[in-house]
Amino acid sequence: VPVGDISYRINSFSFLEEEGPVLKKIDFDLKKGETLGIVGRTGSGKSTLVRLLLREFDLADGDIQIAGRSIYDYKIDSLRQALGYVPQDHFLFSTTIAENIAFANPEATLAEIRAVADLARIDRDIMQFPEAYGTIVGERGTTLSGGQKQRISIARALLLNPEILILDDALSAVDAKTEEAILNNLLKLRENKTTIISSHRISSLSHANLIIVLENGEIVERGNHQQLIAADGWYKEIYTRQQLEQLLEQGGESND
Repeated sequence: VPVGDISYRINSFSFLEEEGPVLKKIDFDLKKGETLGIVGRTGSGKSTLVRLLLREFDLADGDIQIAGRSIYDYKIDSLRQALGYVPQDHFLFSTTIAENIAFANPEATLAEIRAVADLARIDRDIMQFPEAYGTIVGERGTTLSGGQKQRISIARALLLNPEILILDDALSAVDAKTEEAILNNLLKLRENKTTIISSHRISSLSHANLIIVLENGEIVERGNHQQLIAADGWYKEIYTRQQLEQLLEQGGESND
């Protein structure tokens, strides 16, 4: 299973030749155990960037390496064993919540399942369902909110404890406070493991070792949170706007 630093060297990547590149001149390194934050407008190439690491698409012009070796030199199964991927739209099976969380690790005990559910801030919700972890999800069972589905999917990924965890806008349906709590839990749990987080909410990336800002498939700003605030560019503008929106929301709540 690949373990080590990740290097991206993409000259250009297109889905179809005639449509022009979705990503170009992508060049960065992430050390093992670090956290990468990816921000940018919708359609800036964030998902494509992380899905290339999963080898969902193949690169013709460039390479991605883990531990100094091209991802194309690893067996695809062992590559994917090293990666835990949580997309924005989560797929849950029509089975119990416990079985959904333990999908990739059916041997897991209920105590282990509850521990990761707690880290993903979903244990309390689950315990309020009449059947708790035995509750059936989906067509015939309980209908979950978007945020509950996202947190169950994160618990599923945490149970695997992968070398590289990718959250691809995977907390878009939870509120800012819950997102912060989950990410703080992740930091503690994954101290020597690599984490890649793509998010619309900039505050949730402030702890990342490296943050890249994508625009039209190119990196237009890079650095840590402090450096990007000091650079006074798009990142700072969006951060300031989001902080203001959050304050207004909180103000609205307290007046109810």
